[in-house]
Amino acid sequence: MHKHKRAILGTSQRKIPDNKDAINLAKRLRDWSEEYFLFIRAGLSPTNNLAEQTIRQVVLDRRITQGTRSEKGNFWHERFWSVITTCKQQKKNVMTFLQSCVASFLKGLPPPNILQK
Repeated sequence: MHKHKRAILGTSQRKIPDNKDAINLAKRLRDWSEEYFLFIRAGLSPTNNLAEQTIRQVVLDRRITQGTRSEKGNFWHERFWSVITTCKQQKKNVMTFLQSCVASFLKGLPPPNILQK
């Protein structure tokens, strides 16, 4: 990866096209090269595939349903999909968690903590 980093940085500083966007990109890579390539040192993936996969279902839902028409609807959707995604990441049953939320509400108790095991 370090070899690729050097190649990218070297190429980005040679023969920069006379174009505002190209000049800005070359300057950013020169000034912030360590930050752009921090994932190498940290041992992280260079892509954001996990984040994209995480929101994929939400994007598909919004595309199919055309989203909501109100702030209240948007608020509900944000929370609902957040619960579903968090439960999936923690390998929790979504319906079981939602049932415990409803039971707590009906008993006047605070909602269960989604982050507890």
